[in-house]
Amino acid sequence: MTAAADPSRRGQPGADPARRSQTFLLLYALAYGGGVIAYVPLLTLLLPIKVEELAPDGKVALLSLATLAGAVAASLANVAVGMLSDRTVDGPHGRRPWVWSGVVATLASYGLLYASTTPAALVAGVVLFQVALNLMLAPLIAIAADETPDDQKGQVGGLFGAVYPLGALAGIVVTAWPGLTEAVQFAVVGALVLAGVLPFLLVVRRRGPIVAPAERAPVARARSRRNLALVWVARLLIQIAGSILFAYFLFYFETVDQGGMVVPPRELAGKISWLSAAVAIVSVPLAIIMGRASDATGTRKPFLAAMAAIITLGLLILALLPQWAPAAFGYALFSIGVGVFLALQNAYAMQLLPSPKHRGRDLGILNLTNTIPAVAAPSLAFAMVTAGGFRPLLLVLAVLTAVAGGLMLMVRDPAKA
Repeated sequence: MTAAADPSRRGQPGADPARRSQTFLLLYALAYGGGVIAYVPLLTLLLPIKVEELAPDGKVALLSLATLAGAVAASLANVAVGMLSDRTVDGPHGRRPWVWSGVVATLASYGLLYASTTPAALVAGVVLFQVALNLMLAPLIAIAADETPDDQKGQVGGLFGAVYPLGALAGIVVTAWPGLTEAVQFAVVGALVLAGVLPFLLVVRRRGPIVAPAERAPVARARSRRNLALVWVARLLIQIAGSILFAYFLFYFETVDQGGMVVPPRELAGKISWLSAAVAIVSVPLAIIMGRASDATGTRKPFLAAMAAIITLGLLILALLPQWAPAAFGYALFSIGVGVFLALQNAYAMQLLPSPKHRGRDLGILNLTNTIPAVAAPSLAFAMVTAGGFRPLLLVLAVLTAVAGGLMLMVRDPAKA
């Protein structure tokens, strides 16, 4: 029996781990999609609408405060849960009990958000939601680093990008019918989260973590610090752009020329949801194709640089052509680019992690590039939008994303064993 086929050697240094089945990959991707559904419709549609209802004259300030407080909570929770799940990764159930706890807590947080009737209660609800969400997502993402070999991580990354549009589709479900009450909207989102996450938790049996062969470790250590620093900064810049635009894009489209018509916020939210669905039709196959192609070529840098260029182009269109048709096209480019970039780069970073014993912690540190922008971005957005509208802000973001693409070209691919 070969080392690859010997179950007793899985997870041991020097072993050649077997590839994961398509069933595992698809159910894992569906679970990750459930995590995306947990936050995308809430943060991009339901929360802004509730903010506008509670504080119509101070909606930007309240949304900025809620986003800031939630981001701080998410940063701390993700690193802490990652470290705690590292301690249980070798146990009989691995990181999965943490995911279960996060699912339950996330559903409970929806109830708190629904019950919020004051700005202070809403901010507190967002903080609790972010803690619960990261209790679910931190160990779930670490499972991919633990249990998939490097030559399938591009496919995992492609599936990350492919299921991200599920969040936009969930937004359509909860906004397509104006008659849906807020309670029903939260209940529908919660049901969709369960439909995504439960099949993986109930069906897929845990397998021991996959550890890189010992002979590759010195090479990985020699290049990991420089590579991870470049990946970290590039991801931070892309996430700054994504954090701002996805949080405020409803307000941005309220400033766009709609052919002389005034569109109410809830109707505009439904219109944007359909735009997001059209974007999903393109981004799903593109993410899968790029993920597989990056596995086949052995390098992910050209794909990441190309996505950064597309993101930059989309931001320029949004800044310079604030009419519905070009703005919708610019948003589509931006959304596709960000989704595919972050998915592939997440898989790439998993290959560069220095220690298999601390994947949860290290991914939590990488996750700071998701949450730090949400801490800094609200202040930047509030100051620039208040002073000169969205155009100066979008132009600044275009510069940042162009720099991110250049940084990715400077990363050195890990040497192959």
